[in-house]
This record gives sequence, structure tokens and C-alpha cells, in this order.
Amino acid sequence: MSVVPPLESICNINLETVSPLEMLLAIQKQTCELLLESCDDADAAPLQSVNVVNAIGQDYIGAGIRGVHSITIQGSIGDFGMCSFGDGECNIDGNVGSFFGHSIHSGILVVRGYALHSVGAMGVGGLISIYGNAGDRVAIGMQGADVIVRGSVAAYACLGMQRGSLVVGGNAGHHLGKAMRGGTIYLRGEAESISADVEEHRLREPDRLKIGLLMLKAGIKITGKEFRVFRPVQGET
Repeated sequence: MSVVPPLESICNINLETVSPLEMLLAIQKQTCELLLESCDDADAAPLQSVNVVNAIGQDYIGAGIRGVHSITIQGSIGDFGMCSFGDGECNIDGNVGSFFGHSIHSGILVVRGYALHSVGAMGVGGLISIYGNAGDRVAIGMQGADVIVRGSVAAYACLGMQRGSLVVGGNAGHHLGKAMRGGTIYLRGEAESISADVEEHRLREPDRLKIGLLMLKAGIKITGKEFRVFRPVQGET
């Protein structure tokens, strides 16, 4: 496969002819060049947008990308998509595989479909929004990110979570909050079982405001008054 040529092609990437690794290397190269130009030229603009087409379940799409203002992906992507993402926004018109947004640092990831397992695992910042359902171990080990799942989540959501929040618009599977040490779970529906490591708290005004703000950032209009709140029995944050 040929390396993606300059800026006009980088802004419009066809995954039938470019591998996810070539996509990453080309965007990083172009971003670095633009950053160097901006040191000498106050009017130099960063890489503003990238449009990706023909995504058909490839793994590692967008892994390691940072500093791109807007990314749009048409189609579904595989595992480890947008992992270690930061400093931008990505909208995916499709579904995502396991470990989507793993170790996200900042920015916003929006998925207009469903997600498989371990969404937002180890995330330290930023926001991930899933419009459909998500599999098990959502927000596992999360350290500061926020995850919204408009639908339902499967078992072991927030397993070992340390900081951050999970907002679930539907129901949750077994062992919600297992080994959770910090952070907050907002659940609109019911859980098949709730871990003894968390306890329910009264929904307060700051919680409603936080839910509303996160939903607004994710492009979802909803109030927070119907949600239940769960925090760790010990070591609340």
C-alpha cells in the first residue's frame, strides 16, 4: 500500500486503499508539519478535519490520534478503535468493537451505533458517547473519563473504576460496580445485580446538572431526574 500523500488526501481517507497504520502515520506527520509551521507563522492553521470512508470493521482505526479538530468515520470499526485519543472530536456513523476509546485522554468520541466490550477502559479524561447498547466491562479501570451509553450495558460495568462517571440510559447487567474504588454510576433503568462494593445515594442537584451537561456535550437531550446514583461504599470521589 502507498503512503497517504499530502494534506488534501489526508483530509479524505479511503480505508479500501489505506491501512489504519498508514492513516495514523500520515495524520501525525501532517500535524507535526503544521505545528512547526505555526511556530513561524501566526496564521498557520492546525489540521481541522478528517473524513474517513469505507470502514468495514478494521482494528486500530484512529489509535493514537491526537490534535485533530474533527474526525468523521463512515462505517463500522473493529477493536481498539480511537484508543489513546485526545484533543479533538470524532463522530462514527456505525458500530465499534471491543476496547473502543481505551486510555482516552481528552476530547469527545460519539458512536451512532452499538459497542462491544470494555468501552472506555482505563480512560483518564474526555467523553465517550454510545447511542446504542454496549457489552460487558464498560468503563473497566477507568481513571477519570466519562462514558454515556444511551441504551443498556452488560455485566461488570465499572469494574475496578477509580475516577470518572458512567451514565446508562437503559439497564445494566450483573455485578454493577464490582471492585469500584471511585467515581459515580448514573443508572436510569434497573440492574440485574449490584455489587456490594457500591451503594445507592440520593440524587442531588449537582448530579442532575452533571448528567444534563454530559448529555448536552454528547448531543442528547434528556434531564437527569430519572436516574439512580451509585458510588463506592468506601473511598467516594
